[in-house]
Amino acid sequence: MSVASIVERYSALPPDRVRVWTSGAVGDADRSIVFVLAPWSGQAIAAFQKLTELLARAAESPPLFVCDIDALSAEVRSLFGELRGNGETFWIRDGRIVAALRDFTTDEVTDSVAGNGELLRS
Repeated sequence: MSVASIVERYSALPPDRVRVWTSGAVGDADRSIVFVLAPWSGQAIAAFQKLTELLARAAESPPLFVCDIDALSAEVRSLFGELRGNGETFWIRDGRIVAALRDFTTDEVTDSVAGNGELLRS
């Protein structure tokens, strides 16, 4: 299954709030959330669904970029560090990673979405 089809099928966000990120640098995704999707991982797909549900409930949230773990450049991989296909999520501000969530449990993702939203506000 492609990343685009997973986004279409499992996102609780409207299509204009989710972008499939195919190339570029982290700096190109300023004030945003980057979700690393492993299309072969049930855990990553479940994490994506949960994240979009929480973001859909938020009064405001930055754009969500979704990228394919198998298509990341070596440069981007080195910025993100070890990726295991768990739905790793990164909050980007001013071209830098300001927070990361490497495993999704209900409490961790809820706290991360709430707390890290503050980091991205002006």
